[in-house]
Amino acid sequence: MHQLIDHLIRDQQVDPFRIVYFSFDLQELGLEGILESYELEILQQEIRDAKKIYLFLDEIQKLSDWSNKVKVLYDQYPNLKIILSGSAALPLQKGTKESLAGRFFEFQVNPLSFNEFLEFRGAAIDNTREQIYQREIKLLLSDFLATGGFAETISFSGIALKKYFRESLLERVIFRDIPESFEINRPALLMALLEIIADTPGLYLEYKNIGNDLKVDQRTVANYISYLSHSLLVSKLYNYSANRLTSEKKMKRIYLSNTCFLSVLSSEKKPELGGLFETFFANWLNARFFYRSPQKDEVDFILYDRKNVLPVEVKIRERLSKKDLRPMKKFMTRFKCRQALLIAKNDDRIEKEENREIRILPYWKYWSIKRVVGDLIDSQGATLNSVGYR
Repeated sequence: MHQLIDHLIRDQQVDPFRIVYFSFDLQELGLEGILESYELEILQQEIRDAKKIYLFLDEIQKLSDWSNKVKVLYDQYPNLKIILSGSAALPLQKGTKESLAGRFFEFQVNPLSFNEFLEFRGAAIDNTREQIYQREIKLLLSDFLATGGFAETISFSGIALKKYFRESLLERVIFRDIPESFEINRPALLMALLEIIADTPGLYLEYKNIGNDLKVDQRTVANYISYLSHSLLVSKLYNYSANRLTSEKKMKRIYLSNTCFLSVLSSEKKPELGGLFETFFANWLNARFFYRSPQKDEVDFILYDRKNVLPVEVKIRERLSKKDLRPMKKFMTRFKCRQALLIAKNDDRIEKEENREIRILPYWKYWSIKRVVGDLIDSQGATLNSVGYR
């Protein structure tokens, strides 16, 4: 919000007196009172008679009945440009979709990317010479996975880092945000589901089996998983099919939405390296599909746009065998793919067979991987929504 305000003043030459910022994190005042004070003390005229006014309201979910109050403002003042933000996803989604339908554009602000993280840390890495900077990249990537790209945690470590994620993020969402938005009576079950996913990244969503283990009905498990998904704590992947609309009917896999939650929720003192990087790449690649054939050949992620399909496998182990490549080759044959990507621990080579090519890259070659996947990362979400997935 402060960046937007700075942009309006510096780049758009907007008069600062036509910009209002208020945070409900500090105190709850009525919107009418805020605007009345602004008219009298700053603008010195009625808002409806002024040029465009920019109203920034931070942590809006802390204002009671905020969506209906904002709706009234929107309808009363056509010259009022309203920008809302909040750190609780569920109350925001519920309010905008129920009361402000057709009146808003929604933007999700993600944690820092690895490039942004490096900039925050002041790290000078020449991404065209990854081999030379191998040691530095590995250390910085390890720190990045631990902090999850949350800017406020860059200086945190150890117990302080885990305490922040558990108390300030997870427990707030689990025990406050979700119960306030949905009628649930077992928030502890949400935490138990997160812990299961942390111990088994890419868990197959077999609701009946999970319900039996937790001694709850499978419908309850399905509902609670959907609440976690709406809360942006987990992401679901669908089994890839050439017919996109049939994919939702097949089995699904699930990952935590950020690697920082693994160390907090995992039963192990230190998350297993393979699961950690599988979770990282699932989120960074914006993966929405995996592949599992009737013969149980599996590929971790399937990226695609309207022209290209790219199977991606994550194998963080000391040595790769021919067996590790077999499922990808079968997928490439079935769906007529010419290229595939395997993210490894140390291997760096190209496997060619007839007119097919599997590019094998070590996980720390972040920019090389990015060049291989190219625009397919950004196309995943758009393609998914275009065929109706949520």
